[in-house]
Amino acid sequence: MAIKSLIKFFSNTPLMLMLRIGKLTKETCRTGFVLTAISEGIYDIMESGPATFEEIQKFFKSDFNPEGLRAWLDLGVSLGELKKSTNGYSIKGKLSKELIKPANDTWLAFLQVRTEVFYNFIINTPSMLKKKMQFEYSEAYGELVARSSRTLEPVLLDVVDNLIPKNNSYRLLEVGCGSGIYIKRACELNPLLTAVGLEVQQSVAEFARENIKAWSFEDRVAIENTDIRKYECKSDFDLVTFYNLIYYFPVDERIDLLKDLGKHLKPGGELILTSMCKGKDPSLSLMNLWTSMTDGYGPLPCPKQIHDQLKKAGYRKIKSEMLIPSFVLFRVIK
Repeated sequence: MAIKSLIKFFSNTPLMLMLRIGKLTKETCRTGFVLTAISEGIYDIMESGPATFEEIQKFFKSDFNPEGLRAWLDLGVSLGELKKSTNGYSIKGKLSKELIKPANDTWLAFLQVRTEVFYNFIINTPSMLKKKMQFEYSEAYGELVARSSRTLEPVLLDVVDNLIPKNNSYRLLEVGCGSGIYIKRACELNPLLTAVGLEVQQSVAEFARENIKAWSFEDRVAIENTDIRKYECKSDFDLVTFYNLIYYFPVDERIDLLKDLGKHLKPGGELILTSMCKGKDPSLSLMNLWTSMTDGYGPLPCPKQIHDQLKKAGYRKIKSEMLIPSFVLFRVIK
């Protein structure tokens, strides 16, 4: 490059802005590349070692546009997520290596939700508001969201450990049971415990049923595909749990919802409610945007709002505890 041209380029370029845009572009491309390589199964053929271009092409079952495939793979190389050698392409990047680990599936789902679901809300909310419209929630993302929500699993497992008695007959109703992992823990803690898990989304309910069967608790646990507001039970429960769900309901429906939860408790039974609450962290703001702009949902609450709604729902013995920043537990005795 001619020195004069180089000087002219830099003298007319906001250098810091250019560098920042370059960094953002690289990380955006990295996220998209890694998630696609995992979801499309491309990393599966590289886990045992390098894969040749021909092997990757065979995986696609097509020789259409080999230059397009080569350009996509070379993008991964330039991002540092793939390594190219005489033996073929192999996995190199730290992000790729961490996300393909089965133990990190929850964090893979966490990233997928924010990239594949939430990002759409960032770029399209203003245009949706101009049209006086909200987003429709797609059940296609139900299992993905359920997997993502397990990032809070270590905290909630501690909650379950402190709640469940280790003996005596005990009945648990878990509203929005997700994967069923907390019901599993409760069954392990108390061999006399029986439980019902409610899940409004059919795909997630089926996912939970499969898990309960795999864990050999199907004789003690029933998973029902229904809304808590439509659920009718034959006997009252010792414990009703409502983990991280209140923002899936509009604000003006939450008091009646809390009343519905209490209807299923026997005298002296407990209601346990947990919720992410509004905060300054961008991740919380992003989640608040998602729930605020999804039809049928509502904004993240603040702890005082939940406390006041519990009182209006008729509860009097209300205790609250912040488990981790912006994540609050409410314990109510009927």
